[in-house]
Amino acid sequence: MSDGARVLAGILCLVVLASAAVPAVAQSGAGIGEVEVSGEGVIAATESGNGSTYLWSDESVNVSVEFTDYPEARNYRVCLGADREQAVDELDCNPKALSAGTNGTAEFANVTWPANTTGQQGLVVELQKLSNESNATVLDRTTVPVAVLRRQGDLDGDGLANAREVEAGYNVSNPDMDADGLTDGAEVNQYGSDPQDPDSDGDGIRDGIEIQRGTDPTTGDTDGDGLADPLEATLGTNPTNDLTPVWLVVGLVLVVAVLVAIGVFGRRQWRERSGELLTLGSNANSEPRADPDDGVDSTSGESTTEVAEPMPMTDEDRVLALLREHGGRMKQSQIVERTEWSKAKVSRLLSSMNEEGTVEKLSIGRENIISLDGHGPEAARSPHEENASD
Repeated sequence: MSDGARVLAGILCLVVLASAAVPAVAQSGAGIGEVEVSGEGVIAATESGNGSTYLWSDESVNVSVEFTDYPEARNYRVCLGADREQAVDELDCNPKALSAGTNGTAEFANVTWPANTTGQQGLVVELQKLSNESNATVLDRTTVPVAVLRRQGDLDGDGLANAREVEAGYNVSNPDMDADGLTDGAEVNQYGSDPQDPDSDGDGIRDGIEIQRGTDPTTGDTDGDGLADPLEATLGTNPTNDLTPVWLVVGLVLVVAVLVAIGVFGRRQWRERSGELLTLGSNANSEPRADPDDGVDSTSGESTTEVAEPMPMTDEDRVLALLREHGGRMKQSQIVERTEWSKAKVSRLLSSMNEEGTVEKLSIGRENIISLDGHGPEAARSPHEENASD
């Protein structure tokens, strides 16, 4: 029989086997051992969910098939076929002869997949018993799942060609290897991030979330303002606005100003309250006593009774207390006499208190009249009436 007749007989055998004898072959369960596919046509370092071996459509592969001897059979043939949507194309056959109880190996070199055939396929391996050159009985059959790819195709639809993914060491069957919410093609072609690292810039925010927020997944500080994107996310500021530190400083200054204002107001209230307490204590201690030494200065005619201070007093507190003792109004010279301070010190202190609004300072002639709010001399009164009333 010619070689062409043998090939035709083999093809007819495989077609009949695929359509009618598959159940009988599946029940044999013996004969074929390990099937190894190797060569330049195999796409290495690629994971698959169904255990398929990935092959390039334009490259050949080598196939090694191990099989065991069957009783009462000495002549064998191992054949390869391409299972393409229920149609089996014969690829090659390798006749073998074994003695009883031995194992054999069939080697196939430069096996090429049928042209223009891609996608999920099956590499069919059959062990056949040869009764004569034209009569073969299938003893065992197995199918190795393969996926045939074109180099410029895109199996996982991630925007990267199969050849480019293989060259970069990416997985051609997984469109988002790092599961960060961005396809591998978008990370490589659009954002410049690493498709194998879910957090390319290491700032603690996944690349996909950064894109949603409008930040750069390749840098930890998108706007370059010195504040990391995660910190700005915590503060609630805009990580794409480089003026954020300025606004933070302005806000801090406003907060400090408010706190200072509250402190000044509280201190003024405390002073007024302290002055009221001192006034009450002064009135209680100024009642007439039987003691001849009643605390009246015979030279000036003014009371010199000392009032115990319930708490430390400032210079301003002493001035306020003196004013309250004298009905809310005194001459500046009287304050100098009562405090025994220098005229310069009293002048500076009263000017400061006048600026703060604690007291009112009115010049009448050559004399300065110091008064609490609401106790100043009326504008219609003359300096002589003021001196008489004092």
